[in-house]
Amino acid sequence: LRLACPRCGPRLDRLDWLDPHARVTRRLAESVARLCAGTSVRHAARWFGLDWKTVKAIDFRHLERTLGPPDLDGVRLLAMDEFAIQKGHRYATVVVDAERKRVLWVGRGRSRAEIKPFFELLGPERCAQVRAVAMDMNTAYDLEVRAHCPNAEVVYDLFHVVAKYGREVIDRVRVDEANRLRADKPARRLVKTSRWLLLRNRENV
Repeated sequence: LRLACPRCGPRLDRLDWLDPHARVTRRLAESVARLCAGTSVRHAARWFGLDWKTVKAIDFRHLERTLGPPDLDGVRLLAMDEFAIQKGHRYATVVVDAERKRVLWVGRGRSRAEIKPFFELLGPERCAQVRAVAMDMNTAYDLEVRAHCPNAEVVYDLFHVVAKYGREVIDRVRVDEANRLRADKPARRLVKTSRWLLLRNRENV
């Protein structure tokens, strides 16, 4: 803290309750960080009457101190997924160590160019140690993994495999069969309305 002392002139004095270059006290920052652990940055900003960017910066510094940089050594099994961050189809990508159940990297976007920085951070030697990567059927993820991790098997998650099979196989066969039965209206109506019946598990029919 910069002080104007009437006896010794301008001087810098260290305060135990204020971090260097901080604009909020240490106690307030700790309270903000605790609230951010259980709620959104926007809600915490409203609660304390602070600007959203100030709260975000406090939370970011707290996470840096408590978590530190991710340990990328020994990573063998990865899981990649996308999630929406804003309305209007704006997405981000998260990469997780599937064995140790911890987040390794989060980045905006889901294209090849936007996820490439993770593999550059991992480096060629660590990429070669990756044995499998679980993902949805995102082409960008698939191509980037195959380009950087030569020894990794790509594993599509079961949910997307089943969903794609239902959309692109069962529906395609059902539509083709309905078109073939144009002359037989009762049979065509039966096939056209059987979508959900065909997608049911056998034990639920």
